[in-house]
Amino acid sequence: KALAYPNPYTNEFQLNVTTSSSSVIEVKVYDMIGKLVEQTQVEPKNIETLQIGNNYPSGVYNVIVSQDENNQTLRVIKR
Repeated sequence: KALAYPNPYTNEFQLNVTTSSSSVIEVKVYDMIGKLVEQTQVEPKNIETLQIGNNYPSGVYNVIVSQDENNQTLRVIKR
């Protein structure tokens, strides 16, 4: 289970991921026209320190959080 906060955000947002797996978490961020803006992989223990979205223009973004066969899409808004 993944949660993005704060949302909407001004500078950057962070992810809170609840998982029992130790597999790498992949994070992909797309803008509303479907262009890949950012892609990164992070260890579950480091996910809370990952800061995303600092250099994005204002708008709405789809964040896909993947681990093993689990995928979750979050929508975040940058003011």
